Amino acid sequence: LGDAIHTVKPYFGLGANTALEDVSILGAALDAAGDDIPAAVRGFTRARAGEAEALVRLSRGLDRPGKLGFLTFVLPLILDSICHKIAPRVFGPNVFAMLQREGITFRGIIWRKRRDALLQFVLISVVLSGILSAATVTLRVALSMLGVSPRQVLKFAGIATAAAAAAFAYRILARTRHMAVADVLATKGGSVVKMATTVAK
Repeated sequence: LGDAIHTVKPYFGLGANTALEDVSILGAALDAAGDDIPAAVRGFTRARAGEAEALVRLSRGLDRPGKLGFLTFVLPLILDSICHKIAPRVFGPNVFAMLQREGITFRGIIWRKRRDALLQFVLISVVLSGILSAATVTLRVALSMLGVSPRQVLKFAGIATAAAAAAFAYRILARTRHMAVADVLATKGGSVVKMATTVAK
């Protein structure tokens, strides 16, 4: 029960609460099974295993160190806060706010955050596509006024973009190659703000 099956970060404030919920569900399973303890355990597992797995997955998804932590923890918190403020009926609040809500399961939170991430990706893609289209039109007009071939400029821009993307990917891999995937307890200074500052540097 409790941390024995779903250890979570201490600041979640969910260790004791979920343990009490486990006890309640186990009690109901024991009442339903009568004297058949193995059947009660199987019933408890069916009722609780999915939620326990979802809770552990939520906990492990937070506080990763370095740029991976920024991409999987800090950036989603920022995007969730901005998108929820702009369109609260479309986007849910960040994961910490959702953990404090009643009436939503841990699996429901994971599903909602995945949906929000997909919608955020679509929104950002549309915005960037619009900016790119406007920049392309502006560049073509400027090049035609200067008499420069657009193909030459686009070829150079493509090479420069590929080189920048390769350099960025190399930096991420160089910083995270020695980090264990499941190492969720290590933090840069134990603070989200310090971690974000370290990543920014």
